[in-house]
Amino acid sequence: MSPARKTIKLAFTEWNGGNKMVEVYKLTKRHLDGAKSGDARLDQIKIFSTCIGHGVGTIDFSEKVLEMDDAEFEAILQNGDAYVKFKIGNLSKYFEIEIFPEHAMQLLPHIMECPLKEILMGLNEGYLVLRKDFQNR
Repeated sequence: MSPARKTIKLAFTEWNGGNKMVEVYKLTKRHLDGAKSGDARLDQIKIFSTCIGHGVGTIDFSEKVLEMDDAEFEAILQNGDAYVKFKIGNLSKYFEIEIFPEHAMQLLPHIMECPLKEILMGLNEGYLVLRKDFQNR
């Protein structure tokens, strides 16, 4: 086996055996700024730096509100109905899932009692992001 293949196999083994976590982030603030500075070059830098993913002039600020290990997340899935499995069950495939208030309303009746359910109950505006974290060990 080549040294490169050994390195890749070792990296995969470490990743696959690591303690994977699910992190939940909540939108805390959205910054919209259309003000012009008067300097065309500065305005272009500002437009470029704030347009990635949202459109010109929008920056989302979110904070981590929950961490759970894979076993706890799997328990939520196993005790949930088809919608719970559909909405949040693909986290392992996509590594990041957004939950908006309309999704939370559909999830709440079918999700087991847990800290995630409490967070979903308080989601009246903005959104949550469930994210796989492979760095936690």
